[in-house]
Amino acid sequence: MPKPAVYVYDPEAGTFAAVEPTRRGTWLKGGATIALVLAVVVTAVVSQTAGTPDDGHDAEVNALREQLAEANTDLARFSTELDGLAETDRELYRTVLHARPVSDARRQMGTGGAHDARFAPYSSRTRDLLEHTADTFDRVERRLALQRRSYAELRTAAGRRDVALREQPAILPVRDARMTSGYGVRFHPVLHVMRLHAGVDFGVPAGTPVYARGDGRVSFVGTREGYGTVVEIDHPRAGRMTRFAHLTAAAPGIRVGAAVSRGQVVAASGQSGISTAPHLHYEVRQLDEARTPTDPVETFVPGVTPAEYRALLDVARSRTASLD
Repeated sequence: MPKPAVYVYDPEAGTFAAVEPTRRGTWLKGGATIALVLAVVVTAVVSQTAGTPDDGHDAEVNALREQLAEANTDLARFSTELDGLAETDRELYRTVLHARPVSDARRQMGTGGAHDARFAPYSSRTRDLLEHTADTFDRVERRLALQRRSYAELRTAAGRRDVALREQPAILPVRDARMTSGYGVRFHPVLHVMRLHAGVDFGVPAGTPVYARGDGRVSFVGTREGYGTVVEIDHPRAGRMTRFAHLTAAAPGIRVGAAVSRGQVVAASGQSGISTAPHLHYEVRQLDEARTPTDPVETFVPGVTPAEYRALLDVARSRTASLD
């Protein structure tokens, strides 16, 4: 069974990337193993020399005791390192991924010491040292296992977040185009009334490629009153729906139920429906029962430079008449 990967958040890409196990993790496992081996050796030597007043053996046992005491010191340091990993787990990874933190009770499970009958025949000094080592090793081993499970949970959460990020509308629907009208109440050029312009307009020639702004699934292809030819894409993980209107036609293969990827051509712009000139009308709506519209400009940040975004905001805040 493959070991769960450790993921580190990349703020620029907005994703989590797997990294190789660090030397710290290797030392944690190796140090605990060394301590256990030393404990076994001490136990074996003590059991063989019990009741034998041999100065040479006593010196050997004392040397092993000293080595085991040093190993216990290392285990204590490794335990502190685990505290650091747990803190990073709680304060960084789980915060970023909105994952429920591991409770203190769960982290401390099974950490209480207990007398081990195997060490009863030995002197109190040796018995105390062996019991302390066994207890420390058990605590470190349990915490390592818990941290591995925690990273496995975070890996799953990161995978879900990665899907949501890929579905989030994040690029402009047309390239090298000027936004001519923003979201909000506008004067309709054909109906001659003030009404909500539920999206934004891009002035582009008929036939301009229109791109999916995030991964999703086509939920509607056809004609809607006033909108002309329309393509709608649901992005369920992001909780959004994107609508492209006044199209010439949907792209080949774009039909209800078809999966699309960010950047894929889904349609060609046009002038169908109630419209005064060729352009693309683009909307972002919530995936709620009412399909509540939201300002698409808020989702343009990842796909434009700061200067381009400021220019989009200037248009969006103006009272320019819409083309539909």
